[in-house]
Amino acid sequence: MPNVLRRMNSKYQLVAVLATLAACGGQSKPPGSSPAPRAAGAPAARPLSAGPEFDAMRLYTQMGFLAASAPMPFVGAVSYIASATPDSTDVTVGLSMANAAFAFARDNDRFVAGYTAAITVRQGGTVVRDIDAHETVRVAAYKETSRIDESVVFQQGMLLAPGRYALAVSVRDDGTGRTSTQETLITVPRLGTAGTLSTPVPFLRATPRRSRAAVAEVVGNPRATAIFGRDSSIALYVEGYGDGEQLPLTLEARSEAGRVLWHDNASLARHGDLFSGVVSVPVSKIGIGVAVVSMWQAASSDTVRAPVFVAFGEGLPVAKFEDMLTYLRWFAAPYRLKSLRDTIPEARPAAWTAFVKATDSSPLTPVNEDLLEYFGRLLVVTVRFREEGTPGWMTDRGKVYLGMGEPDQIYDQGLSGYGERGRSQVWEYRSLSSQLIFYDQSGFGRWRLTNSSEMEFLAQWQRRTNH
Repeated sequence: MPNVLRRMNSKYQLVAVLATLAACGGQSKPPGSSPAPRAAGAPAARPLSAGPEFDAMRLYTQMGFLAASAPMPFVGAVSYIASATPDSTDVTVGLSMANAAFAFARDNDRFVAGYTAAITVRQGGTVVRDIDAHETVRVAAYKETSRIDESVVFQQGMLLAPGRYALAVSVRDDGTGRTSTQETLITVPRLGTAGTLSTPVPFLRATPRRSRAAVAEVVGNPRATAIFGRDSSIALYVEGYGDGEQLPLTLEARSEAGRVLWHDNASLARHGDLFSGVVSVPVSKIGIGVAVVSMWQAASSDTVRAPVFVAFGEGLPVAKFEDMLTYLRWFAAPYRLKSLRDTIPEARPAAWTAFVKATDSSPLTPVNEDLLEYFGRLLVVTVRFREEGTPGWMTDRGKVYLGMGEPDQIYDQGLSGYGERGRSQVWEYRSLSSQLIFYDQSGFGRWRLTNSSEMEFLAQWQRRTNH
């Protein structure tokens, strides 16, 4: 069920909005149920809000967004539109968080969490803006508290004079005190004069403005992310300034490597003292992964850009194509992954569709449950089987959990204290008549499969994936 929260407007401020997004498969158990079993001797799993080590935030940072990982993950974007005069620009900071990042408490028949978003803008040694916004998230069902998609969107607008500033953004979960902060330099453009364009803003909801003095009724999509197989296009709200009845634009999307993926023309209609409208970028043209959308007026050198990302599917992690193939190592046979790896970028969407279909054990259902279950396990191993210097999904216990699932029984053998050498674990898979033995020779939680268990695991895994 989508989340919707109140929206409070002043002339130059747009405060808290909860995005109207559909849930994408976060799983949880109701209060009072017993926790999932964990391997004896393994560290207790951190909450999923701590963020997986196959870190989507790293990708968003590379794309130019504000992005923070644990302990309080968020993604942020900054956009610029013209105000009533060219001497000031309307600047909006948008932040995206997941429900799973917050500590919810029951409030009668609902669940409630609070958070504080702080924004500080400095120019030189002077604090130009210092804003603290305290907001509340309310959901109707417990399972909504574990959503890992973009379920909460916060926006804050402000007027700034054109120039360079240092921007600091932090988000704090009021229930736990977990806080993350990101800082960046921004250059606020001078807008409103002929030939200038606003930032193209990926949005969840937008009503074109009819006056530069009006508050923009745009709920942004700070992650600029579309879902392959679900979304046909990425919509961008944009404004232009100048004379005339129509404003022609040239549009282009390029890959990370600079290859032109899509080229088109569009025009913005006049609304009052500005041009405004929506430009749609077809997902089928840009494929899966990162792209940069550029637009400009024919008679102007002012080019504006917006990075966008097309994710692999609902409930699947945000990752580059090459990284996704690494994560899938224990899901599919090497020959299937090689086929994907050898595919040229333009053919990747079709190749991915064929891969999803070929690995689906229940083809009559609308989604590949095997793939969703695998990435659910990937979240588990990331926090449960982490070892010093090694992500959980790259450890021996992690790969067995990914390749074979939760064992029916785990036995501890030998000394059980941390730092004690000679510890071992036996994982039993009864339906496979298989027992796998891990040993911790150092005594400090670096678990390795015995040679015979390594061979047994590979044999079982190959039988499972080579079909």
